[in-house]
Amino acid sequence: MDTDWSKKIKSYRLRHGVSQTHLAELLGVSQRTISRWERGDDNPGITQQKKLRDLGWETPSSLMENLACAVAHCPAPRALCRTQKLNLLAISKPALDKRPSMQGWLGRDLAEIADGLLLEMFDDRELQRSIAKREVSCVITTSRSVLKTPESEQVGMFRTTVSYFFHEGTLFSDAISAPTSSDEICGYKAVSMDDLDDTLISLPKSLI
Repeated sequence: MDTDWSKKIKSYRLRHGVSQTHLAELLGVSQRTISRWERGDDNPGITQQKKLRDLGWETPSSLMENLACAVAHCPAPRALCRTQKLNLLAISKPALDKRPSMQGWLGRDLAEIADGLLLEMFDDRELQRSIAKREVSCVITTSRSVLKTPESEQVGMFRTTVSYFFHEGTLFSDAISAPTSSDEICGYKAVSMDDLDDTLISLPKSLI
């Protein structure tokens, strides 16, 4: 399959805020070479392609495809959404086992059936602003059903970690759940980027 290097290299630069000159320095080529690649006049050679991979370069489409595949094969209830209106992009088998009707919601907006704690989070303007400003890395929730589906009455208590990330300027959420005691108190707590940094510092290096 032919690779459209012109679009992918420019997309990489814009995604990471890298100038043509800076990228040229990283790859050991001239700025004019980067310009030619982006115009489609030439393609990077094998050596430059390897350097791009070493820089953590990956096309946006393959990155999201790989993440969606990981979510679909996750052994825990998990869902990947485009955060605006919670457009459901991928869902794991355990999540479908919990709510079989969710199969029909792939590609649709879950905001239409949001309930309970999820509605509270939507209405929490300070939380939504903090997420949009990239001040929140994740939100940890404890709740019963947060979606109005036929299975809602049978859904038990779950603790869910909702991680947020931006990709190509779009905000996404990755929610993974685990059953918890029915005695737990329902609620949610935002984890700030500063809190996340402190957590990573305290972890053994082998886990980071």
